[in-house]
Amino acid sequence: MKKVYLIAVVFALIAGFATYFFASEIDKKTTIKDADTVEVIVPVNDMSQNSSITEEMFAEDAGVFTKKTVVAADVNTETVVTEQDQLIGKVTIDPLYAGEPINIKRIEDLDGADVALSLKLPKGKVAYSFNAGSVTSVDGYINEGDKVDVLVYDGNKKKSKVAYKNLPILRVSTATASKNASASGTALTEYNTLTVVVTEKQALALYKIENENSFKLVLKHRNNAPVPTTKPADAQ
Repeated sequence: MKKVYLIAVVFALIAGFATYFFASEIDKKTTIKDADTVEVIVPVNDMSQNSSITEEMFAEDAGVFTKKTVVAADVNTETVVTEQDQLIGKVTIDPLYAGEPINIKRIEDLDGADVALSLKLPKGKVAYSFNAGSVTSVDGYINEGDKVDVLVYDGNKKKSKVAYKNLPILRVSTATASKNASASGTALTEYNTLTVVVTEKQALALYKIENENSFKLVLKHRNNAPVPTTKPADAQ
């Protein structure tokens, strides 16, 4: 008789749990169905930091991104990516994870401060950093976007020459110093390195110049800047 009661209790417990889970599932489905939803874009697979996002990634057979419907209350609709135009031409500055909504703070324009420098280099170009400690010409006045000539003195031939003209200054100082200055809102007035955009062949030649010759950088006039003028002393 006790066994019968025990079996009855077990079945009663099983039935109770089954009823509870069934009711919970119905309630969950009803809640999702009745809740406001939003369609977001998610990566199909994990994407690493500094991945470029192109229009081709949204082709039907690309398998890179897909759309997903989520409950609006579960995401911040102001910062989550809902349109592919928000992604095309951007670069990931943090990893993206498969199936997860994308926060717009995890992506940035190609020219953004947190994007890897290698992604900003023109095809066929490399970045070369001078030791600015030995560069005394126009010290402290060279800025990103400026162009410089490399003036070289050959001690053996006792001659000076312009080795390269119009090298674009890509970065001033180190990456850490630049980020700290940007975060604090201050300008860089001291720097130990200057990074220029050159070909690989030019980089080899510049390395040789740094190690075998004395050199100076000559700051060039910017075409988009007004030409400085000096007002005559007798002008009214």
